[in-house]
Amino acid sequence: MNCRIAVMLVSAFLVSPVVAADSGSDLLIKMNNALHRMNYSGTLVHIKGNGINTLRVDHEVINGVENETISSLNDGKDSVSSQSQGFSLAMVPDSIEQMRNVYSLDVGAMKKVAKRDCQIVVARPKDKMRYLQKYCIDKLTGLPLAYSLIDNKHQTVERFTFTEVTISVAEAGNAVDSASTMSPPQTWIPDTLPSGKWSISELPKGFHFGQHIASQQAETQKGLNTEHFVLTDGLSSISVFISPITTAKPKPISSLSSGALNVLTSQKNNHRITLVGEVPRATMQSILSNLKYQENP
Repeated sequence: MNCRIAVMLVSAFLVSPVVAADSGSDLLIKMNNALHRMNYSGTLVHIKGNGINTLRVDHEVINGVENETISSLNDGKDSVSSQSQGFSLAMVPDSIEQMRNVYSLDVGAMKKVAKRDCQIVVARPKDKMRYLQKYCIDKLTGLPLAYSLIDNKHQTVERFTFTEVTISVAEAGNAVDSASTMSPPQTWIPDTLPSGKWSISELPKGFHFGQHIASQQAETQKGLNTEHFVLTDGLSSISVFISPITTAKPKPISSLSSGALNVLTSQKNNHRITLVGEVPRATMQSILSNLKYQENP
């Protein structure tokens, strides 16, 4: 009798439908969609380096346009409004497969953040040219409820965690369409450096020219002959600024760090080069050393 029961149980298991768990890439895509398409408001704690800031985040989609207000709850801080991608410390690329060349996407355990169930996803770098990134993605909506950026010394250099949050689906008439979700409006993507006089002989593995926000382009044009371009591997990005040296005594080479953010400033061919990004300094040094100037391209 026991043998017959065992056979029946095995047979039932074999014919039962198997529900596949979401992969890391599926969850990251779901997260990116939620950041753009959901209405959400809540309070989070953002820690970067030695700085701790409590923020109120309100994101709403109205007539297909994202509106976001970030208000610091710390004393003496002002509100900051934006209309681009909501509160996000990372942008998931269009091509997850391309990102897989430099990251392993691992799905971890479930945990609770802000009294909501969320799934751990770890973007683990395959080299030392980028940092490990960990997300806790809301099970129901896909919104990231917690995020950590961990350096090559296994130190958490930046993180945020929602302490309370309310999430709702944007009304049908207000929703951002799927096409604009993965390619936010008001951006342009160069396929080379802005000036024909500069070139990069070799990019760090996985990096390519990324989206350049139109407002950033306008700000760059205000500077005297300042060029600006962005390099990204999908999760990590680096902004590079190039401007001619106009003073007799240019500023010395310098570098600084704040949490995960590194800033490297140097000089080449009578130009000042500044690199800014949440990547290891070695990655910036590699880009700088491969940045070449040609007088007559």
